[in-house]
Amino acid sequence: MSEEKDKKVYHERQIKRFEMLKDVYDIYFETNGQGKQVLIDKIDPQDVLVYKYLEDLELIECEQIINVEGSVNKYTITAKGINFIEEGRGRRRGDFQ
Repeated sequence: MSEEKDKKVYHERQIKRFEMLKDVYDIYFETNGQGKQVLIDKIDPQDVLVYKYLEDLELIECEQIINVEGSVNKYTITAKGINFIEEGRGRRRGDFQ
């Protein structure tokens, strides 16, 4: 891969991480802290990597639960993740480090 193409891919991944974190943040406040629930059987493998990355950075927490639809990953934003979003981070190169 060329350096230019690498930069584009890195930028796209950074945008995806921010959008997914922001989605968990929004759902957290819209549902009074219930978190985002995703059926394990229907989650995109690339999304699994993003959620794992956000969890490793302690921006979200993941809990596996079982509901009427099946096995679910419940993603909840942490205090660190809330601060990350509210401080306007995640949009600049190097924010996810």
